[in-house]
Order: sequence, then C-alpha cells, then structure tokens
Amino acid sequence: MRIALATMNGNTVTAHFGRTKAFAVVELEDGAEVNRELREVGECTQGNHPDPGHRRRHHDLVDSVRDCDVVIAGGMGLPVQDRLEEAGIEVVLTDTRAIDDAVEQYVAGTLAHDPDRAHAPGGGHH
Repeated sequence: MRIALATMNGNTVTAHFGRTKAFAVVELEDGAEVNRELREVGECTQGNHPDPGHRRRHHDLVDSVRDCDVVIAGGMGLPVQDRLEEAGIEVVLTDTRAIDDAVEQYVAGTLAHDPDRAHAPGGGHH
C-alpha cells in the first residue's frame, strides 16, 4: 500500500492539495513502513490563462499519485477530490499536520476524514 501526503517540506501535511510542492509517498507492508520518497511537483505555471493552467496542474497532481492507494491532505477542491476518487484513490482530509502522525493514525484506523475540508473550486481553508 502507498500513501501520498501533500507537503511543502516533507515533514508536515499541507493545508491545500492544489498548492502542494511535493508528496511524501510512504509505502507500507503489513502496516509497517518499508519505503518513503519525496516526489516534487511543478509549479502552477502552464498556460496563459490561469484557470486552464490550474486545471492542468490538478491533472498533473493526480497523475503523480496515480500509483498510490490513499491521498492525505489538509484540504482540496471538490473537482480534484472527485478526480482522485474516480482514479480509485481514497481521499482523507485531516487537520493532523505531522506526516508521521498522519501515517501512524491512518494505519491504526484513527485518522478522521473531515469532508468539510473539501471546498468549491478556487476556495480554500487556511
């Protein structure tokens, strides 16, 4: 099983999936961590019009975690959440900030998903 956690620094879960700079991808076997990598993602710079570029970035973000089973973030827009779920990826939105804590809680089955942390496009939680 692979868990992708949206992060800016490799240590904490970022509050907004769409603005993440990287994913900490944690690979688990029988509930134990066997590998961890930091996957950096590009900035939101594609296209002249900001909306198509932003939408393109969301596709790139989804593609970069397509081999993962779960994505954990502090929040995300509803369209990208739908895209992840359509790809068969479980989405967990949480206020847990430390990556190690989030992984530990997920494995233990105690990481709570807060659906209110998903928002309409362009919005965000701070």
